[in-house]
Amino acid sequence: MALLTVPICLLWQEYFALSAFLVTALLSLILGQLFYWLGQGAEQAQLKQTMIVVALSWGLIPWLGAIPFLMIAHGLAPLAETAPTILYFRDVWSALFEAVSGFTSAGLSMAIRPSQLPHSLQWWRSFMQWIGGVGVIVLMLAVLQPSTDAYRLYSAEGREDRLGLTIGQTVKRIWWIYGLFTVAGVMLLRVAGMTWWEALNHAMCAIATGGFSVTDSSIGGYGSAAKLGVILIMIFGAVSFSTHYAWLYRRRFRTLWQDSQHWLLWCLLLIGCGILLLENYWFSGTFRWLDTSFQWVSALTTCGFSTEPVQFWSPSGKLLLSLGMIMGAASGSTVGGLKLGRVSILFKAVVWRFRRISLSPHEMLRYQLDNQVLSQETAYRWIESAAVLLMLWLGSIAVGIFLLIHVVPSEYTLSDIFFEVASALGSAGLSTGITGPEMNLTAKITLTAMMWMGRLEIFPVLLLLTMPVQQVWRLIWGRRKKTRSKY
Repeated sequence: MALLTVPICLLWQEYFALSAFLVTALLSLILGQLFYWLGQGAEQAQLKQTMIVVALSWGLIPWLGAIPFLMIAHGLAPLAETAPTILYFRDVWSALFEAVSGFTSAGLSMAIRPSQLPHSLQWWRSFMQWIGGVGVIVLMLAVLQPSTDAYRLYSAEGREDRLGLTIGQTVKRIWWIYGLFTVAGVMLLRVAGMTWWEALNHAMCAIATGGFSVTDSSIGGYGSAAKLGVILIMIFGAVSFSTHYAWLYRRRFRTLWQDSQHWLLWCLLLIGCGILLLENYWFSGTFRWLDTSFQWVSALTTCGFSTEPVQFWSPSGKLLLSLGMIMGAASGSTVGGLKLGRVSILFKAVVWRFRRISLSPHEMLRYQLDNQVLSQETAYRWIESAAVLLMLWLGSIAVGIFLLIHVVPSEYTLSDIFFEVASALGSAGLSTGITGPEMNLTAKITLTAMMWMGRLEIFPVLLLLTMPVQQVWRLIWGRRKKTRSKY
């Protein structure tokens, strides 16, 4: 990634940025070779070890991604004409926050005025989101043959769908589809009125459902055609890759609405826009149908582009957007959040519960989802998985709110804090104004951790963070058992 950014530096004659990306490339190469040689001869990794590897990878890579921000900011600091937006990245935590937000395709940003950033950093931010939208593990599986189980690595990053007989075929088809929609998005936004540079960056971030922009007002400064174009690209990014493969390559257009999660996606897009339009009309007296619809699509697809400041919306409007960011869109796409596949399973669990109550003593309940009949054991396992993740999500949001409520300025309400935490954990990127370079260090670390956890759906990160506790517990428990055996 760093080496592919070098031509951008040369194209825009930003020679001061060359050393930053070359150092990033060199350090990446050294670390990669070090881990490769240390890992030679290791046993086959089990699921737990694979999830820890994925969490460590996503924890380490943003540190490398932060190097260009740090080096360029410190290198340009002595110059009087250097914009303040660049100087903010001299802070390590601000640079790391930006890199984490980029790779997790979250979109929360430390850049107050992105238009003042060098073109190399603008590209670097978009490139991180474009790669992070699909996943760094998926990128690795496309170019390397790992020694461990490829499917375990693939699933540990939060993906399950297969587009081929092997994981290798699957990830290559994902990248073909992803590249196709990226190119189509660039052409669409160029026709809609953006410059080539703006169209390239916004298309990359829109299909990745990321939200970084190269303008100071995100998408707010563009006309209706550009806004509608971005809406279309965000929706394509919110549809699963398996569905894209079905209608693109096999001409099965019914798959776009046939399964429960995509049917729910279209319903939520329409119903959510309608409710939010009425809510904003009640609050402000104007419909603003395009901006309101844009904000709802951006929230539900966890993209993070905006056309107007959200902090001036009503608390109920912020709540609706927060719910959208928590739910997310289709599983197997580039979105964050809980994913609508799990939401539909939880909804079906409620329906099944009511049906069980209504059954006569000799009747059996039939568990059916997407025209597939499930055994009771399978249905319960799916419900359990979705319910546990929902509880972890709610618990993480509660912890995030508790930490932020003590450190954010007093003008921000509880609804603002809830919105910001939901945006970070859902990898969304919409903000009520809390996120910024002068944010408290505790808030920066909290939101950074939320983006990291949310991108990997919490489990891998919890396994990594609790690993030292588990080791200490095993050590203490082992000593107790030895002491008991002596007596």
